[in-house]
Amino acid sequence: MANIKSFPSRLAVVFSLVFAAACQDRLFDNPFDPQAGEIVFEVVNTIYTPAIGPRGLTWDGTALWNVDGAHNTLYALNAASGGLVRTLKSPLFNTTDVAYDGQDLWVCGEFDVNVYKIGLFNGDIQKRLNMQRGSFTAMEYGQGFLWLADAQSNKILKVNPETAEVLGSFANPGVRAGGLAFDGGHFWVSDPRTLSIYETDLGGRVLRKYLSAGQSPQGLAFDGRFLWNVDANQKLYQLRFQK
Repeated sequence: MANIKSFPSRLAVVFSLVFAAACQDRLFDNPFDPQAGEIVFEVVNTIYTPAIGPRGLTWDGTALWNVDGAHNTLYALNAASGGLVRTLKSPLFNTTDVAYDGQDLWVCGEFDVNVYKIGLFNGDIQKRLNMQRGSFTAMEYGQGFLWLADAQSNKILKVNPETAEVLGSFANPGVRAGGLAFDGGHFWVSDPRTLSIYETDLGGRVLRKYLSAGQSPQGLAFDGRFLWNVDANQKLYQLRFQK
C-alpha cells in the first residue's frame, strides 16, 4: 500500500522534471511553443508599459512611444528601464498606432479616415491627412513616406505625407496587422491573430516568419539595432534576431 500511495507523488516529480527540462532553454516568453527546435531570436530585455490597452509603438531616437488604445494616450518610455518620460493625448478616438518622422509624431485610428501629425513635445496638431477610406491598424514612417496597414483591404499602403495620395501598396502577409516597423531595408509586420511577426522585403515578399514572444503581438519599432514588440500583456520585448 505504501508504494501505491507514493506513486502519484513520484509521477508529479517526474512530470515536473520533464517540464523543466523542456522549458529551460527557452530564450523567449512564448507559452505556445516551449520546445521550439530553432531559436531564431532572443529577448534581450523586457520592460513594462503603463498602457492598459497597448497598441502601436515607435522609436524617436531617445524613447519608445506606446499607444494606449484604451485611453487614446501616448506614453514615452525609457527603453532601458521602462520609466515614463512623457505623456501626450491623441486627437483620435481608438488610436491604434504612432510613427515618428524625424521631427513629429503621426497617429492613426481604426475608426477614422484621418491621420494626424502632432508635435512631439506638446501634442498639438500640425497636419491632418484625409485618407477618404480605410481602417488603419498600424503605421510607420520610412523613406519619406507614411505606410498604413489598412484592415479593409488587408494591404500596406504607401502614402504621400503631404497630399495623402496612395502611391502603392503590398498585401499584408498576415490576417490583421497589429504593428508595422521599417529597419531601413525590410518591413516587419506583427499579427495578433496568427501570433506571428513577419519580415518582408520592400515589395512585401515574406522573407521570414517568427512566432511572437507574447500571446498577442501589437506595435513594432526599430531602434537602429533592435526590434521592439509590445504585447497585450503590457510587456515590451527588445528582440535580437539571428541573421
